[in-house]
Amino acid sequence: MLIFENHNWQMQGAFPDTDYTEGTASNHPKWVVDDNSELAEKIRQTSAWEPVEDENGRLTDIIPLESEESVKAQLSAIDSATVRPIRAILAGAATDEDRARLAVLEQQAATLRARLKEVK
Repeated sequence: MLIFENHNWQMQGAFPDTDYTEGTASNHPKWVVDDNSELAEKIRQTSAWEPVEDENGRLTDIIPLESEESVKAQLSAIDSATVRPIRAILAGAATDEDRARLAVLEQQAATLRARLKEVK
C-alpha cells in the first residue's frame, strides 16, 4: 500500500498500469505498508486519521479521528434509545430502571454534543 502525505492511498498490486501519483502534490509516497498487513486494513477502513511514526519516519500505526458524521450517528442512536424510557414515563408506567437509563443516555448525549463542537 502506497500512502501519500494527504492520506490518499493505493494498493500496490491493485492497478499496476495506473499512475499512482496522478492528482497528488507529490510523485512519491510518504509511507509504504504491506498490502496484507493489519495496518493496511485499518487504513482502508478509516476515513480520517493521524499517523504514528517510528523514529525513522516509518508509519507504525494510525489514530482514527472522529468525523462530524460519526458523532451525529451516535447521537441519533441515543435519540432512538430514549424512546422506550420516555414512553414509559409519559404513560405513567416508568420504573427506576427507565429513569436511570434515560439519565445515562442524556449524559452520553451531552458528552457527544461537546465532542461535536470539537470536530466541526
